[in-house]
Amino acid sequence: MNIQITLEGGFNLLTVGLVARLFGVTAKTLRHYDAIGLFSPARVGKDNLYRLYAPDQLPELRRILFLRSMGLGIEAIRELKRDGTMDDADRIKLLLEERANGLQEEIAAREKQLADIQRMVEYMTFNGGIPMEAKVVELNAFTIVGMAWDSKRSEGDIPGMWQRFLSRRHEIEGKLQPAVTYGICLPGENENFVYIASYETSGDSVPEGMTRVVVPAQRYAVFTHKGLADKLGDTYELIYSRWLSSQGLELVKGIDFERYDERFLGPEAERSELEIYIPIA
Repeated sequence: MNIQITLEGGFNLLTVGLVARLFGVTAKTLRHYDAIGLFSPARVGKDNLYRLYAPDQLPELRRILFLRSMGLGIEAIRELKRDGTMDDADRIKLLLEERANGLQEEIAAREKQLADIQRMVEYMTFNGGIPMEAKVVELNAFTIVGMAWDSKRSEGDIPGMWQRFLSRRHEIEGKLQPAVTYGICLPGENENFVYIASYETSGDSVPEGMTRVVVPAQRYAVFTHKGLADKLGDTYELIYSRWLSSQGLELVKGIDFERYDERFLGPEAERSELEIYIPIA
């Protein structure tokens, strides 16, 4: 098989097969680079349409393949070529630094995904198909005062609302348990709800921008969430999808809530614990 062609004047051209072998790529890759205008042959045979490359083109191909191996996109490399900056060390350094930053973000995202997967595997292994045992309690009506977040109308999110509320907790009078806070969820129409960060109180005073709610007497199934606050949704999913039904508990429409006491060490503390109260028949 011919791998090198000598034309008149001693000008040696290299076939696509030879160039592909020299650089450890496929001929298909080189044909693709030609089609998109990234790296084209010096000549194309008139009769057989064979792609032929000049030896002095090889350093450029090596740079292109190096930049591709570093994760730079085709368009970024094409721009370097159009601008004549394929040999500009400062420009390439800047592109590589940007790529490195992107990789760091990708690695962080992958590490978070891996941690989530490992946590779910551990969670499923820990449960082993056996649901968490609920504690059933009967609570009398109690009154709370706090700051509300409406899923339909409010801006921001619940964690942000908690921060605003805690900065104003000194304004709430008559706290019955100053070390205990409640996240009260009032069901609305369709999928809407109102969430209230609050304290149980004995008074009628309501600070500006806050609200007062009487939580009616109710029977509850109480579950304990352990770990990060942003994993609370996982526990709720297991409660509603598995744990209630497996223990013969019937869910009723009502106010559910979270109770935060001294066991809650903060939203990002692995050893944090809080109680979840689900209304049942």
